[in-house]
Amino acid sequence: MRKFQETDVEDVLEIFASDGLIHSEEERERTKKGLRKNAIEPDWYDHFLVAELEGKVVARVLLEAAYPPYSELINLYVLPAYQGRGIGTSLVQECIGIADASNCFVMSVMADPVGNLPAHRLYSKFGFKPGILGDPSKQRGHMWLFRFSENSLVSEFIRRHPFAEPSVSESKVNFHERMLYRMSWRDPQTKEKIELYLEGQPSQTPEGTMPRISGISYKERDLQSEVLVKEQRKTISQGEKSEFAISFWNLSSIPLRFSFSASVPDGTMLNPLPQYAPSIEIGPRSEKNIEFEFIWSSGCSLPNFTSFATAIVTCFFINEELEHPLFVTAGFEKK
Repeated sequence: MRKFQETDVEDVLEIFASDGLIHSEEERERTKKGLRKNAIEPDWYDHFLVAELEGKVVARVLLEAAYPPYSELINLYVLPAYQGRGIGTSLVQECIGIADASNCFVMSVMADPVGNLPAHRLYSKFGFKPGILGDPSKQRGHMWLFRFSENSLVSEFIRRHPFAEPSVSESKVNFHERMLYRMSWRDPQTKEKIELYLEGQPSQTPEGTMPRISGISYKERDLQSEVLVKEQRKTISQGEKSEFAISFWNLSSIPLRFSFSASVPDGTMLNPLPQYAPSIEIGPRSEKNIEFEFIWSSGCSLPNFTSFATAIVTCFFINEELEHPLFVTAGFEKK
């Protein structure tokens, strides 16, 4: 397993052709040009890996990790003659290691909704779960899977509730007047739960948005809280600002207190800044709202994603009862 190099271009073209991704000589030349550029001038957030066996590149995968805590696993392909030999497993494991080192504890991957059992078994082995279900009549892609590392609140909850039952909504559900997808884990005995509410859509579309967690509902012991982010507008341009608000609901009978931090792209600004934002105190069965500005300065160039041109801001809320924070993410499509 190693980084992609310019000398690997022809082998990777063969991999793409074997999977039916190249349909003409014109398309082959265009893909070849893009691969060469990727090898010579890779983007800092792209991790293009290949598997080499006996001097031949037989598999490839791309991991994008521009916006912690998120990363995306893209286009894992193994030549048919080499499938079933653990090569895909090794590449996914390598990507997970890179994501962990980059503080990306949420990994997503687009998968076929039905039929592709080898891929389903592979991703399931690493703890990926469906979060946005796709159309089962679609033959390729269309369903989003998510994996949460050990450094996440989801894994923390599951460690304390090993019999927690996962579930996923078949379509969008209403969460405080926002229509979002839901994935959740619920303890059948204690009824304690964690629910994630996802912004996004099946598949990749020109008008699509990067899948992300817009809301969370958490119930464990005395901590019963819900958090939701809402963008005031969905787009942003260089030199502009966009606004979003975060709402908190304390559903318990005791006061709750959170400290605040945020992850923003390099060169952008969040107002109020995390170090100046006050601790969030919410009385019993009360609601609190905080408004933010996300500023994309004229001198900052944000990444152009392979999948989506979405700039995101993730806000973390730390409570002394939890090892890992609650978090929600605002996203803006770049104009």
